[in-house]
Amino acid sequence: MNENKSTIRFQIDAPIDNALASSSTTFKKDCMQGVCLYKFSLSFANPVRANLSIDSKTGSLNFDDVVSTTLGTFESNIINNARVTLGGVPEDSEHEQAMRYFNQQVEKLLSAGWERYIFQNEARVSGEEAYKFENPRSILGKPVGTGPWKDPALKLSAEEWLTLPTINSWYFYRDGVYLIFRVQREKNTQAPQKLGSYLFTLNFESESDFYKGFVEGEKDRENWKALVPAELKRMAQERAQTEARLKKMGIAIDEDYQDPPIKALE
Repeated sequence: MNENKSTIRFQIDAPIDNALASSSTTFKKDCMQGVCLYKFSLSFANPVRANLSIDSKTGSLNFDDVVSTTLGTFESNIINNARVTLGGVPEDSEHEQAMRYFNQQVEKLLSAGWERYIFQNEARVSGEEAYKFENPRSILGKPVGTGPWKDPALKLSAEEWLTLPTINSWYFYRDGVYLIFRVQREKNTQAPQKLGSYLFTLNFESESDFYKGFVEGEKDRENWKALVPAELKRMAQERAQTEARLKKMGIAIDEDYQDPPIKALE
């Protein structure tokens, strides 16, 4: 059966031609206004998944149950983003099965050198402190995207897993590439506390693509190198204020966490 499996291999910030040449499958190309998408997909009903290798300077990240992959370029032949859908678990699986699958993927990421990423304006609070916050979606009344409940080192109980929103994102980075591991859950209507259907996706972005998202206004994003430093300074001030308040409340700050270097700004 493995002989029939498609293989996909790519690297962010590398030529799309390399990915096309090193993959055994055919991608469907779709271009509009400078954006080109190269798409591969299988049916979830297909029992044979694709193998995937995402290369980087320090090694490869491998998956053997890929259902779809879309590689993106913008006004060049360089891949700057990718979206990968994993096979995950069968429809209407037990929540515990989905949790085990999720934990396996997180362990794979951490073992491959991917590190937790925290937004520069959010407090550096580890998962060990998560239980001191009643709402997993906010800190001090402000919504957070990378709070302690989204620390990949935190092992959630089944009850805690089900209290999370229906769509959750965990952020990672490695070698100048940023990754959003997203889990979408739909509870079974007959047994919502026991069964659910899940979608597991990996969204990779180059450094430039990721930090362009920090700039408001589509027209200004290509000038991100000039605009982002001021935004990062503002975000650092917001983080400092939040962390100072949390320290007074007895919340530990993860002083060891350091923001990833931004190569283009060095």
